[in-house]
Amino acid sequence: MGFLDLLRTPEFHIGDFLMPWGMVISALGFLAAWLFVLELERRTWTRYIWHVPLFFVALAVLFGCVIGLVLAP
Repeated sequence: MGFLDLLRTPEFHIGDFLMPWGMVISALGFLAAWLFVLELERRTWTRYIWHVPLFFVALAVLFGCVIGLVLAP
């Protein structure tokens, strides 16, 4: 059973705690958006974006939705 198969379950068992699938997907979307904005900052392309925090939130939602669609249980 690979890593992607583990992400296709509705809940993750961590000891006696069941972590919801959406929490992990949201964290992955947040991390992907953070890395994307970090790369934009490194290349100084964020100066063309009007409101960077709002853009970051939109990217986190977008990446979370895309990752959720790809890895839907």
